[in-house]
Amino acid sequence: MAWNHDDVAPNRSRDDLLSDVVRRGERIRSRRRLVGGLGGGVALLLAVAGVVTLAGTGREPSTQLAAGGRATTTLAVPTTGGTMFAVDAPTTTVDATLPTALEPVPTTVPEPVTTVAAAPPAVPETTVPGPKQPRCGPGVMQATITMASSFAAGQPVSGQAVLRNTSGAPCYYFSYTARQEITDNLGNPVVPGAALIADAFEDTPFGPGQTLTQPVQWSAGVPGSYVAKVSWSFDGPPVEATATFVVA
Repeated sequence: MAWNHDDVAPNRSRDDLLSDVVRRGERIRSRRRLVGGLGGGVALLLAVAGVVTLAGTGREPSTQLAAGGRATTTLAVPTTGGTMFAVDAPTTTVDATLPTALEPVPTTVPEPVTTVAAAPPAVPETTVPGPKQPRCGPGVMQATITMASSFAAGQPVSGQAVLRNTSGAPCYYFSYTARQEITDNLGNPVVPGAALIADAFEDTPFGPGQTLTQPVQWSAGVPGSYVAKVSWSFDGPPVEATATFVVA
């Protein structure tokens, strides 16, 4: 508490001074209890009154910056008789922490992945040889039948058919079929045709001058006019031969 020299009067006794100090102390305690009971509202009013009083005296409130960013303002308000006391204004806490700027998050764009399929292994070309030339047939071969022109009734009919390569070079075949039959003068078969099939399963040469033979036979010998037919079929059209005879 601040004392004013004007409050000390000259020629006062010691007892008067002590009584005056006790009275001032009682008044101060009563004021403090009143301020504590009224709470923050009375403190705010006293602060405003102090500002007004100081404005009238030309004095400014003193402001101190406390730790933690808290500002405390102390007002000196004169009381009746020149007594001064201090009033603490409400403490305001200011968060001085500045916002932290958001750092940009790097964005990584994956590069496109191109998958190239491996080339299949090269397959070696296989050349399949074609059939050898020339092929056996009518152009290079000839068929003939050798037999008598007449037979007695009841006598067996016989003869021989021959196939010959008449060219000067071999011909080739995979297989062939040999057939023969005997028909009457109207073309009706009197001896069922027989067939012989020969398979070689590969290109087989038939040399120049080479021959194939098959017998011509009929055991009935019924009187009449007849035709004997033979043929050999290779890869193409058949090679044929015919011969006529009479049974009497």
